[in-house]
Amino acid sequence: MTLDRPQIEEAAAYLFHLRVQRETAAALPFEIRPKNVEDAYAIQDAMHATAGWPIGVLKVGCTSEIAQEILGIPHPIGGRVPAEGVFASGAEIPASYFANAPAIECEFAIQVDEAGEPVAVAPALELVDPRVTSSAGFGGMTTIADNSAGCGVVLGTATPIEAAGDLVSHDVELRSGTGEVLATGSAAAVLGGPAASVDWTKTHEASRGRDLAGGAWIITGTCTGLTPTQVGGAYLADFGGLGQVSFSLA
Repeated sequence: MTLDRPQIEEAAAYLFHLRVQRETAAALPFEIRPKNVEDAYAIQDAMHATAGWPIGVLKVGCTSEIAQEILGIPHPIGGRVPAEGVFASGAEIPASYFANAPAIECEFAIQVDEAGEPVAVAPALELVDPRVTSSAGFGGMTTIADNSAGCGVVLGTATPIEAAGDLVSHDVELRSGTGEVLATGSAAAVLGGPAASVDWTKTHEASRGRDLAGGAWIITGTCTGLTPTQVGGAYLADFGGLGQVSFSLA
């Protein structure tokens, strides 16, 4: 069983409305809920086509065994973060940009050239803000349709890839504005490491009929799990020799 084109367009319009209005829903209506991975990406692509957003960052999610078990998907998933949702480190981001205070994922962002080869790496914070929120309506296929829950990204300063060293064992620490350690992790949490996420993205984008533009940024999967935020809070992720990335939620 699969959705027909009118159902895909209806689901895309529904999710687009929720995003534009900064609203959430417990679930997609059953009759337009994606039945398989192809449905899910068709809805995601239709939502982007409706929105016409310039794309700022490509995202890879579901890159850990825990995430794959929770979502019931034995492989990574992809999304595309609009350019308006990409912020420079140190930004004061208005809470009104989100439906709810977002969760944070500490990630390595990798920039690629025209051939899809890595040229730079930067510390990044993904701001996760799903539109479908209940456990009953929140599953792997719905997550993919909902842009894989991608909403925003904070990017730090880039380092040339040849100067970055081995990313697979690189440690990360997330702290609050008061210095409290909120989460720790490593690029080892990403199955295959960040490079595997870049390879997956190249294959995925080609499967959707899209080329990777030179200079594109890819966030490669969380190193620290999901960390909730609070309005008024400040957050900083320390990537050691690769620098820091921070923002506050105004």
